[in-house]
Amino acid sequence: MGHHSVNAFVYICLLLATWVLLFLESTITLPRELLGAHIPALPALMVYTALRGTLAQVTVLAVFGSLGHGALSADPSGALLLPLFILGTVLHWHRTALHRQALLPRFLLGALASAFVPLLTLFLLITLGWQPLLGLATLWQWLIGALGGGLVTLGCFPLLDHLHGALTHPVEDTPYQPTANLGSD
Repeated sequence: MGHHSVNAFVYICLLLATWVLLFLESTITLPRELLGAHIPALPALMVYTALRGTLAQVTVLAVFGSLGHGALSADPSGALLLPLFILGTVLHWHRTALHRQALLPRFLLGALASAFVPLLTLFLLITLGWQPLLGLATLWQWLIGALGGGLVTLGCFPLLDHLHGALTHPVEDTPYQPTANLGSD
């Protein structure tokens, strides 16, 4: 398998994970019914992608995640594009400082990301002339979404790390040089 086919495989897996996560988010309604709030999954996946992937993967997730979310919700199509892209880009730029194995930093990154994306989306919608319904329930939904997003982020890391390990083959160091000229002495 060449380098380009491995890259294509990673992108296909990222898109499949995005769409499966969006589907599960829209069909599993128990948290929404119990807590009265939606728990977003895309910011958690963006945190994982920004810390583990490339900037191109962050861009692909922002575009296709936003379009998929728009197709499954009442939000305008692509409303999450800019907030997800900004979040992923900032996290990707600072990933060496943010990349921690401890649970608390992962939870906090997920909670902050799940709080940032709806706020920036709301700001953009109001700026563009939309009139979303706002009230005290909005604050509750935002708080539950942020805390739930932190918990989803905690689940994303081990699950997606395991999936990545199962679907990719590690590159081994070898003492042999593939470009060595074997027949000339």
